[in-house]
Amino acid sequence: MDALKLVLILVAIVIALRRKVPVGVALFGAGPLTALLYQVPAKTLGQGYLDLLGSERFLFLTGVVIFITILGHLLKELGALDRLARACQELYGGARTATVMLPLLVGLMPMPAGSLLSAPLVENVLKDPKHSPHFKCAVNYWFRHLAEFSWPIYAGLILTEGITGMPIARVALMQLPLSLMMILIGLAFFVRKIDNTPDRSSALVRPIGGILATIWPVLTAIFLYGVFKIHLTLAVAIAVVALVLVYRPSGRTLVSSVKKGLSYRLIVLVYGILSFQMVLEMSGGIESIPRLATVYNLPVELIIFLVCFSIGILTGMVSAYVGLGYALLAGFLYQPELAPANIMLAYLSGFIGIMISPTHLCLIFTLEYFGADLLKVYRTLGWPLLILGLFGYVLYLTGYGSLFL
Repeated sequence: MDALKLVLILVAIVIALRRKVPVGVALFGAGPLTALLYQVPAKTLGQGYLDLLGSERFLFLTGVVIFITILGHLLKELGALDRLARACQELYGGARTATVMLPLLVGLMPMPAGSLLSAPLVENVLKDPKHSPHFKCAVNYWFRHLAEFSWPIYAGLILTEGITGMPIARVALMQLPLSLMMILIGLAFFVRKIDNTPDRSSALVRPIGGILATIWPVLTAIFLYGVFKIHLTLAVAIAVVALVLVYRPSGRTLVSSVKKGLSYRLIVLVYGILSFQMVLEMSGGIESIPRLATVYNLPVELIIFLVCFSIGILTGMVSAYVGLGYALLAGFLYQPELAPANIMLAYLSGFIGIMISPTHLCLIFTLEYFGADLLKVYRTLGWPLLILGLFGYVLYLTGYGSLFL
């Protein structure tokens, strides 16, 4: 019965999105449906909505999205994105290299909705009308997440060490083949469809210098957040202020950028996503997944997949499937002894879930930016994700994980 409820909720969200209901509104509407199916009291639900408005979670995410949007718009209006795109296209491989590098560079900063910052960069490179909105969305989304498995400052790896006791460096090294496989899959399914451009530079210094000269505001935010542990919202805000002081944009450009960041659509979108996640937590729907798996005596591998994949697709958050999923699967992952192969399988399963989650911030904001169709993006990502999953499972079967005990 619980499984049917979760399926109904996901189907309702997809139907609403197909009918062009704004994403934030669709996800907000899924909240009362979830509460009804799981019999969450109306008073509890209402109080939850009120508490969310003043919560650190909502205010933090809203602040990050606002400042990212302002930063991205300023970079675009000041011509920095055009310069960055040109610099990346001067690297060996031209437009193809740029398409990989731009979202990957932004992806090194583990911020919510980071794909929103790389989307204008990818759009600058893929100007050919033959590239559909769903293709550009999928390309940006895929390469933005290359570092998710093995970049040590990502929350997923930090939480993995905190929960399982497996050192971050070992987790990153163990999962590095998954990032490398994502590169190969991306080359095969996306990059080969992009027309190459002739190399415009035989030197390496000039394009690298051009890249650094344009993305320094992003690097500043990464540095402040990663090294000095400054709150991410403040780090991005400082980068915005620094950009304004250096380039001194016109008043019209500045006002236009701030208006973009303060768009009510973005705020509704953030609230819709977080409110749906909040109701899921209230309902206990997520916790029902491992109970269902164990009742039917499923194989360990399938239990791990179902738990982490389901939490990933329902929440769209790495921290959720690691933080909750790993705790629920403790007996399979790290108790009574560490099982690195199972940890890798759990991380991969949750990752595939978040990549197709209608609540994943990167996916939703990128969809909004490119005006892409969700189901067409799903079809574009289907085979790449399936191949990634099969590769990870074969790696799991080989006993590769035992190397990291």
